[in-house]
Amino acid sequence: MANELFSIQPEGYSTEEVDRYIDMLQEEYRNAIAWGEEMEAKLQEVENSLKENGMYFTLQPDNKDEVVASVFMQLTETVNQTKAAAQEKAEQIIASANEKSRGIVRQAMENSVQIRTENNMIMDNLKSIKNMIEVVLEKGIQ
Repeated sequence: MANELFSIQPEGYSTEEVDRYIDMLQEEYRNAIAWGEEMEAKLQEVENSLKENGMYFTLQPDNKDEVVASVFMQLTETVNQTKAAAQEKAEQIIASANEKSRGIVRQAMENSVQIRTENNMIMDNLKSIKNMIEVVLEKGIQ
């Protein structure tokens, strides 16, 4: 394998090629360490987020399947509870809106009845005035 990576010089493998290969391996190692630290930080963020929502667990190599299943169940329960709370709130909002709309319609009907009553009274008054004017005009013509 080494023969395929490095050219052979009279004194052995090319020192420059070996050094470049070692530098590349060191860079890959640093990248792997950084990636591992990044994943560790993300896992810590998830753990903190779950703890904030009342879900506690300790992830160990021998319990990861159980923890994942438990977290999934807890998340599903949280989602279902949130969905139920949202549904209840929506129903309360709809009930309140329906009650308000019934109140508005009831008030509009009461106002309509009042306006009709007032209109009828005005019409009756106008008829009375008309009749009085007719009587005065008849007496005045004679």
